[in-house]
Amino acid sequence: MSKRAPHPTAHTAEPSHPRRISRREFLMGAATVAAGLLAGCCPASPLVPDSAIRRPEIIRFYPDTPSKVVHAHHAGVWTGAPQGDLGDDTLLSPEALHQMLDAAITELTGIADAGDAWAALFDPDERVAIKVCTYGGGRGGSEIFTHVPLVMAVADCLQEVDIPAEQIVIYDRQTAELKGANFTINRSDPGVRCYATGYEGSWDLMGNNIKLASVLLQSDALINIPLLKSHGIGGMSFAMKSHYGSFNRPQDFHQGKIERAIAELNALEPIRNRTRLTIGDALVASTTPHGSRPYWTLDVVGDSILMSFDPVAHDAIGLEMLNAFAGTGGGTRQVIKIAEKWLKNAAELGLGTNDPANIDLVELNLG
Repeated sequence: MSKRAPHPTAHTAEPSHPRRISRREFLMGAATVAAGLLAGCCPASPLVPDSAIRRPEIIRFYPDTPSKVVHAHHAGVWTGAPQGDLGDDTLLSPEALHQMLDAAITELTGIADAGDAWAALFDPDERVAIKVCTYGGGRGGSEIFTHVPLVMAVADCLQEVDIPAEQIVIYDRQTAELKGANFTINRSDPGVRCYATGYEGSWDLMGNNIKLASVLLQSDALINIPLLKSHGIGGMSFAMKSHYGSFNRPQDFHQGKIERAIAELNALEPIRNRTRLTIGDALVASTTPHGSRPYWTLDVVGDSILMSFDPVAHDAIGLEMLNAFAGTGGGTRQVIKIAEKWLKNAAELGLGTNDPANIDLVELNLG
């Protein structure tokens, strides 16, 4: 990935790579400790039952505390040179992706074991929705999408803490686009589910009635895995803009409305309260939106992901990265600058922070 100037509050952390254990192993270990205590012995390093880990104490960000954004790089994540086509998925190293997720989740949560960190954030009985970015897939609208191997690595992490695959649903707006982005459609067969969402309910967005994604509404928790790219109207598409695929009328909230709409959409209760984790795909990036198909092409080959509880801080760092990638192209930077307006609006709605002084950026370098 291209080098960028360090964020004012950025620091580096030495990544650890603990073995991931399942929730079942964890609970068995806790039971063993309990039995030992009943027998009158005192183990040197007792396990802490996961019931003692309170989620509200883990998922914290501004204004309660500075918002942490973990930027995990891996020099070996690409095994070959990506070309901006579906064959790129075969060039991503699953092992490197798991190492990036392990290092990021332990740094973000402060829990030393990656398995324990995932188990603290998600319960086995929860239904987890995963929002991906596949706009233009199969229709020539884009050459790049959220990478399937990254999404499936996240799904693996969830299954390793005993969330059944069938309770994990990958979604976006259209089946054709999911297929065109290399995702395997699965509505009812065993395994991780993946399908286009329908819409339901009634919600107010800027005085207009909208419906929200059924997959989102039927879930207990959401993981947002967007792709970093510029956007001709909104300046940038990343975590918050990605939710234009989570409601039924995105075409009505672009020109003249997007600066308010992105922020107010993400402030709606189902999106705000279900969002458990944001994992930004910066394995590639598009810096220049085109006026004709394909609208997005591979402009930058990256080596990193972002992870945060705060979608505003996440996107603020994404905007810095996009600006750095754009180089000296004044026109492109002027387009990207539009995103500052909806980031400011989102911060004012209390969704997080866009202020560098309140963002704790941690750079992890692996591989």
